[in-house]
Amino acid sequence: MLKRTRLLRKKSSASVKKFVRNFMKSVIVDTNVFVSALIGSKVCKQIYELLKLDNFELVVSNDLLTEISTVLTRVKLELSKDEVEETIWHIRQKGRKVIPAEKILLSRDPKDNIVLECTTVVKVDFIVTGDKDLLSLKKFRNIP
Repeated sequence: MLKRTRLLRKKSSASVKKFVRNFMKSVIVDTNVFVSALIGSKVCKQIYELLKLDNFELVVSNDLLTEISTVLTRVKLELSKDEVEETIWHIRQKGRKVIPAEKILLSRDPKDNIVLECTTVVKVDFIVTGDKDLLSLKKFRNIP
């Protein structure tokens, strides 16, 4: 999670919901958050459940959708086909699809740049991630 959302790990379920409703209007959610939601992280699962209930706008690009789909179907995660298909369906249905306006080459991992590129089209309130490279940026274009 980024700086502010890192605090969610220590909060109650009601506090997480309140934070999301009050501060997370438009959000980019990194692939690792969806993976964590499906393999057991309580906070990530709450974020995913709140997405399904339309508590915030999810911003995604085709590249990010492809990465999420590819990662979730990896055998080592041992996720059922139904879990993967349902998650991808929710992301496609709930997500606001954007076409990045520019390429960003800021992160050591090119897959992280996919997340950052979504910010070139629409203003988002947060980037939600557990990725150390993205977290090391602290803020990107004034997005915590």
